[in-house]
Parts: sequence; C-alpha cells; structure tokens
Amino acid sequence: MNTKEYLVQSIVSQMTIYLMEDFHWDMLTALKAIYHSELFRKLDDAEIELYTQSPKYVYCYLKKELLTGKYI
Repeated sequence: MNTKEYLVQSIVSQMTIYLMEDFHWDMLTALKAIYHSELFRKLDDAEIELYTQSPKYVYCYLKKELLTGKYI
C-alpha cells in the first residue's frame, strides 16, 4: 500500500464513523454511500490531492453531496 492509498483509506475510515453517527447508519450502508459517491472519485484522484486534507474537511463535502445530491 502506498502513501496515497493509506491516506484515502484513513479518510474513508473516519468518514464511515461520521456517517454512522450523523445518519445512524450501519457500517455497510455508510461504506456504500462513500464508495458510490462522486466525492470518492475526487478523493482517489492523485491530481486533485483531496486525500491530503483532514477527514472532517472531506466529510463536509460528502455530507453536502449526500444531502443535496450534488458534489460541491
């Protein structure tokens, strides 16, 4: 596992916890929401380097996408 993959997985792990707390979802539902989101595609993009940001910062974008149906 390289550094980028590690950072992405760390953010996904923390965002899963945030979703479980905020939406009262189980872990599988939270993970599906993350991995099927537009934000995840951006998070995994080496050119954008969103994975270098804090999990809470990235989660704000995910939550907005989930609530509005739009990424940013």
